[in-house]
Amino acid sequence: MYADNTSLTFASADLNRLSDRLNYDLDRVFIWLSANKLTLNLSKTEFMLVASRQKLSALSETPSFSINEHPVLQVSSAKSLGVHIAKRLLLL
Repeated sequence: MYADNTSLTFASADLNRLSDRLNYDLDRVFIWLSANKLTLNLSKTEFMLVASRQKLSALSETPSFSINEHPVLQVSSAKSLGVHIAKRLLLL
């Protein structure tokens, strides 16, 4: 059995809250997977911050995420169900 394209989404203006919440959720996902004898391909696990150019440039630091002490790689674009998503939101 395969489960593909799972994503966690969280919105917050507070970067510390965002980091704490997503790391908590990632821990819970890992526990659930382990309890159900499932594995996560950590080499394909990644995260992306999505915001306007101004908000991204105003960040003093980038949050870090990990699963079972394995760091999650940050990317600048992703594809989900055939839709390409870039980290910078363009205002038209």
